[in-house]
This record gives sequence, structure tokens and C-alpha cells, in this order.
Amino acid sequence: MVATTGIMASLLIGLSIPVAVTIPIEVQSTALQRGEDQFRVAVDADGRDVDVFVYRAHAHGPNDPVIIVLAGMNRNADDYRRAWIDAAERYNLMIVAPEFSKQHFPQAADYNIGGMLREDSRRNRRDETLPFADRSDWLFTDIERVFDAARVRYGLIQNSYDLFGHSAGGQIVHRMVMFAPDARINRAVAANAGWYTVPDFSAPFPYGLDRLDAEHAQLDAAFDRRMTVLLGARDQGRERRSSLRRSRLAKQQGNGRLDRGRYFYDRAEKMAQSRQSDFNWSMRVVGGVGHDYRAMSQAAADHLYAPKLTMTGPL
Repeated sequence: MVATTGIMASLLIGLSIPVAVTIPIEVQSTALQRGEDQFRVAVDADGRDVDVFVYRAHAHGPNDPVIIVLAGMNRNADDYRRAWIDAAERYNLMIVAPEFSKQHFPQAADYNIGGMLREDSRRNRRDETLPFADRSDWLFTDIERVFDAARVRYGLIQNSYDLFGHSAGGQIVHRMVMFAPDARINRAVAANAGWYTVPDFSAPFPYGLDRLDAEHAQLDAAFDRRMTVLLGARDQGRERRSSLRRSRLAKQQGNGRLDRGRYFYDRAEKMAQSRQSDFNWSMRVVGGVGHDYRAMSQAAADHLYAPKLTMTGPL
């Protein structure tokens, strides 16, 4: 049952937005404290809302980790939540999986590209020719609103969250790291993205940084973030599904998701070196795994939380 009634929390969100906006978010005054839960967040004044699927480990406390999980092109947030349940109990996590439905976020520009491009006049136009949307309408702001709604609903006191996305969700993650410098991300994992916004000023946005102004391309802040590019060793050029973009600019990044992820990471590392920036990104390849969100979710959970568990466990 989706909960839509209860107290109104008026939450002030700012992702480097020139004028802060106040959006009402409906939350319940009481909610299931452990296990599965679901609620709805109104993300703008036009009536768009997001169903949020939650799993809270039975030992999870108000200051324990929260990870926001972003689904692939099928927008199957509930399936992604279920893929994380075992890890949630193992590592004492709260899983927050917002569903950005195709009804309200129909195109790749609305979801994969984070709503950075305007919705109007898309017919017969390529992404690299679309005008930019106002920053307050970017999907990254909606993710921040989901986090605030969860904090209110469950009485959480932490001020940051981890972020995981697979496939189309992985595209959102790396763009949010690059273009939302004020987002309260602790650590991010971009898994098996189909293509990237590469730190390269010779390629037009959304494939590169050409067309972006200095305010949008805050590379030093982006490179300072802790982000892992997580790649499946078998998610390679044999992939022939229509979901893998094969435009000329996408194919310049490589034939398959593995090659494209390596290309993105390599160009980012070189750009950071040329700017003498701190570079806190990493890349990991998961052996024997293809385009499998369940296996990549498990790998991401172990990567993020297993070292911490080892360090804090009995000596």
C-alpha cells in the first residue's frame, strides 16, 4: 500500500540552484520501522510523484548507512530493492529505491541524463542539440528530496547517503557526481552504464563537456568525490540488446559497456592529472558477470561495506 497522507514536510533543497525552491513532500507520521515499506514523494508543483521502495535491516538504527539504489531502463525499483535485501541484513543498511516511472520520466533525457536537457521539442532532435533545463528541474534534485523524505519518515539523523545505480541508473550516478556538487553523497557506485558523459571538452554534451559552462563542469569537485566505476567483465561488445546506445558518439567510447567504462575512467584520470586535481575515483571489474543487476548489486555491497565490517568486527 502506497502511503500518501499524513504530515507535510516542507523541505528546502539546493543543488547549486541560484534560487532555492521549497517543494512540499508528503510523508506519514508513522511508518513500518523495519523490513519492507513504501511511500510516495511529490517532487514538483506539476504533480509528478515518485514511489519509493524501502528495506530497512532489523538492526538498522537512525545513524546507520542509507543507500539510494537507482534501477535500470525498466525502472523496476522494487526488484532492485529485493536484490539488496540480503546485503541490507548482512551490513545493517537501509535500502531506498525510488521509482522514476516512465509515465513521469518517459525519455532517456528525463532519466539516464538526469533531466539536464529540456523536455520540449525533442521530435527528430538528437540529445546533443537539446537545450538545457533549469537546474531545479534536474533529477538529481529529486533524489535529494527522496533522501529528505526518508530522513523525516524514519527519524534518521545522518546527513549523507551512499548511491548505487546499474545500467541507466549507473548513468544517473556518474552524472550526479559530476554535475551536482552539493548533493549529500558519501560514496557512489556507477555500475555497467551503457555510455557516459566523458570529461572531454572535444565531445558535445551529453557525451562530453562541450556546450557546458564553467558552472556546470565543476571537475575538481567531481574528481574529489569517492566514486567507483563498477564493470562486469562479461558486459562487452557481444551485447546486442537495443538498450545499448549505438550512436556515433557513443561508439567512440567503445563497443560494449566494459570498454566504455574503461574509456570513461581513463579519460577522467588523465583529465584529473592534467589539472593536478585530487582524484578519488576508482574502477573495479567483476569477474564472470555480465549485464546482471543482482550480481552487480552484491558486488557493490561487498565493495562498499565489507571492509568496514571487517575493521569494526572482533579482533
